[in-house]
Amino acid sequence: MICYLRGQLKYKGRDYVILENSGIGHRIFVAEKIMSNLNQGEEVDFYVHEYLRENVREFYGFKIIEELELFWRLLAISGVGPRMAQGIICLGSTEELVKNIEKGNTDYISQVSGVGRKTAQKIIIELKGKLDLTSSGTEDDEVIQALKNLGYSGAQAREAVRKIPQDMHDISDRVREALRYLSK
Repeated sequence: MICYLRGQLKYKGRDYVILENSGIGHRIFVAEKIMSNLNQGEEVDFYVHEYLRENVREFYGFKIIEELELFWRLLAISGVGPRMAQGIICLGSTEELVKNIEKGNTDYISQVSGVGRKTAQKIIIELKGKLDLTSSGTEDDEVIQALKNLGYSGAQAREAVRKIPQDMHDISDRVREALRYLSK
């Protein structure tokens, strides 16, 4: 199963992009919040879920691995399909979604088209107390992006971020600490 794609953005549709990878164009469904930050012709990468049915092969793309992991958790719930799962993840940050699930906030999840109160309750029952996502917010995302810009892989960057003391909040200090870990 394909879980990651990198290539040149060839086209932006309403809810999808076409990404050229090794001469092949892949249609990847992405959230509006991701779409607004993409420019045609630029090199981009996505963590993807390859969804296969009888006669359909679709990719759903995410910029950070935590969103993909949460997507997989949502898909495991009966009655939640890939479009609904992507819509739920697009409500806000993964941290915000996890907080609302932990609080049992069905109204937050019910904002997504096609998600009624019963489905929202089912999602909360299935996931409450079971979500342990590794990203701790925008500080980590900024550090990870800085490390990737310096040539480190996403996996290396995430591992280094996990080693940074949680009481360290200045971005430049966090990047320095991550680089210290990576240089060992």
